Amino acid sequence: MVSTRILLSSMVVGLISAASACWLGDYQPPTGHAGGPAQGREVHCGDDTCGPSEVCCLEQDNASSAACTAADACMLFPIPCDDPDDCAHLGGVCCGLWDESASRYTAVECSGACSSSDRVPICRLDNDADCPTGRHCKEERLFGPGFGFCAP
Repeated sequence: MVSTRILLSSMVVGLISAASACWLGDYQPPTGHAGGPAQGREVHCGDDTCGPSEVCCLEQDNASSAACTAADACMLFPIPCDDPDDCAHLGGVCCGLWDESASRYTAVECSGACSSSDRVPICRLDNDADCPTGRHCKEERLFGPGFGFCAP
């Protein structure tokens, strides 16, 4: 009886695994959607522009250390976006997560909205079109040249 249950369990697991493999195949998310690279995404990084598979990697409070690297290779402070266009594949905006008590960012990420006081919209310097209505893009020196944040 026990060996029959084990045999049946093994068969069910095998069938589920085979069906999953057949259904999923080598599924890769389509380009430009969550989980896949965004087409045309460019992040300014110091004097360089990072490509779709890179992030701007810098040492916190040292904008001169900015360099384009693969996202999984950045062990410092990764900046994957510098305007809403970089986050269009997620239907969102570029947000800096601000820690008021430490007076520094804890992360930069694509998000559905920057709606709380600790989530600051990030923009390309002097491009007010990147900001919500009533806000203007001001220089963000912590990330280096070309970066801004949306402020009233």
